[in-house]
Amino acid sequence: MLSLFVTFLGAFLTLIVMRPIANKIGLVDKPNYRKRHQGAIPLIGGVSLFMGNLCYYLMEWDQLRLPYLYIFSIFVLLAIGILDDRFDISPFLRAGIQAVLAILMIDLGNVYLDHLGQILGPFQLTLGSIGLIITVFATIAIINAFNMIDGIDGLLGGLSIVSFAAIGILMFRDGQMDMAYWSFALIVAILPYLLLNLGIPLGPKYKVFMGDAGSTLIGFTIIWILLLSTQGKGHPMNPVTALWIIAVPLIDMVAIIYRRLRKGKSPFRPDRLHVHHLMVRAGLTSRQAFLLITFFAAICATIGILGEVFYINEWAMFIAFIVLFFLYAYSITKAWKITRWVRRMKRRARRNKQ
Repeated sequence: MLSLFVTFLGAFLTLIVMRPIANKIGLVDKPNYRKRHQGAIPLIGGVSLFMGNLCYYLMEWDQLRLPYLYIFSIFVLLAIGILDDRFDISPFLRAGIQAVLAILMIDLGNVYLDHLGQILGPFQLTLGSIGLIITVFATIAIINAFNMIDGIDGLLGGLSIVSFAAIGILMFRDGQMDMAYWSFALIVAILPYLLLNLGIPLGPKYKVFMGDAGSTLIGFTIIWILLLSTQGKGHPMNPVTALWIIAVPLIDMVAIIYRRLRKGKSPFRPDRLHVHHLMVRAGLTSRQAFLLITFFAAICATIGILGEVFYINEWAMFIAFIVLFFLYAYSITKAWKITRWVRRMKRRARRNKQ
């Protein structure tokens, strides 16, 4: 409990201390054609998360796995993220650095994707040496999935908390107490940012954003924990469960990249076609979209947990996830119909109130 308290305090105080510094050095997000917020918002959520996480690591250093490698990796991601938030560096450079960190994770930490479990039948799908390459691409993909989903207030924080909570529950269930407590500590480290990002309780004056520094840190931490918990002998979580735990960011990223490539656009070019943008365009408020998407992510994570608890066949869980993906993709292609239906329902609800 002391470690969790220090984690929360470290993250919260960082937000308070860094706010005037961010304004002074220009580490702020300004509104443009894609960003509809009011005024310049400090991009310090990542610094806060890093400091809160570091506080927990320093308190529990001997209980955590590969602490030097992990802290070094997230420090590099934080530094590059801050530079990107301030100067908007090349996405190819960022991806290259993420690939290097993935290689270090594989080489120095022996943390990599060795198998995919029994997703194709009653046998373990072992990857062999190709798993090393897949690990690098998976690391880049998950980091950017959480980076791309950060589009409306509260969403990145909410989805991250859902993922870490699901991981913590499964680790606790398996007796992996070090991983479980760390997952819960990460939630505690995110809470100060989430509250200020939503204007709770200090209002919009103290609003902060996570920035690329924070979203990449979250994505790397999640892939780090998922690899530790799904690989190796006696792993406490099946690989397919990881898909359900990060379902919303992963599916949205794959779908948005596919749509961009189909239209001949760069997959790195930002737009307003993410699921949260479509919901807001349909007439939902930003807060309603955040709550609805986070609730759906919690349902997906719960399905993953139940699959572990009741020992549901991994291939069945994988097929269900593929079905979910295609349902999402189909819904996006019919987004204009769904938008029209939502607006019609809202007009009908207003008329009924009158």
